[in-house]
Amino acid sequence: MEARDKHSYTQDVDTVFKYFCNAEQVKAKQEALGARNINLVKFEATDTTLEVIIEREVPAEVPRAMKKFLSEWNHVKQVEHWSGTPGEQYHCDISIEINGVPVTIAGTMDLAAEANGCSNTVCLDINCGIPLVGKKLAELVASQSKTSMQEEYQYIKSALDQ
Repeated sequence: MEARDKHSYTQDVDTVFKYFCNAEQVKAKQEALGARNINLVKFEATDTTLEVIIEREVPAEVPRAMKKFLSEWNHVKQVEHWSGTPGEQYHCDISIEINGVPVTIAGTMDLAAEANGCSNTVCLDINCGIPLVGKKLAELVASQSKTSMQEEYQYIKSALDQ
């Protein structure tokens, strides 16, 4: 199951990458989006790289049939490895673990310069190997991932436009 989105910004690629490289802004974004118990386990940024490990609890709307797998609050560990070329593009390999949930989430983010700013293309692959309910669980996680992507995009876009 794929969750994919493209986010366009009027700012240049380096401005957006520098935003991603600000630990205080990352934590503020997570709080604004409803996460709690946010822990930046690792946050190391340079002009061309960013290494992030962030753990947090995130809320989820869980249908009754999926309550065996997901809770109203879920512990999430997200790992990001960014590298790139200033003024051109940055690439990120991302993995997300939801504690106790039998899904794998891995993907990429590609932040690229464009004529009128830049764009960030986010692509996540969500898989679950459980027979019968696995596809439904992957679909639920993908749907909630797409919602989260849009919420993050709107938050970041608003923050950068200030």
